[in-house]
Amino acid sequence: MEESLKQLAIELGADFYGVADLAPARGAVREQGGEEIARYPLAVSIGIALPNSIVDQLPRRAERAVTVNYYLHCYDVINLRLDIITSRLGRFLEREGYAALPPGT
Repeated sequence: MEESLKQLAIELGADFYGVADLAPARGAVREQGGEEIARYPLAVSIGIALPNSIVDQLPRRAERAVTVNYYLHCYDVINLRLDIITSRLGRFLEREGYAALPPGT
């Protein structure tokens, strides 16, 4: 299942993929999110690499154009892509019979 999920994440545009065993952190997860969240034994994490052309400008982040460019692309666009990918991964897991908590919950 993990390899299928990883392949789907990459096909959907993720650059990074990982699965974490939450058992060692169950108490902290319960404390922060309650029992409803703590019942999930694993977490799937994905990432998308930010464009070098934007990241390279960050030393000049005090300039309005750099800040706007970062915010619009890296924050708005990349976060939306991450939300869509994780939503689709969650749906895939549910179709396979697993419980999945959607992003942003």
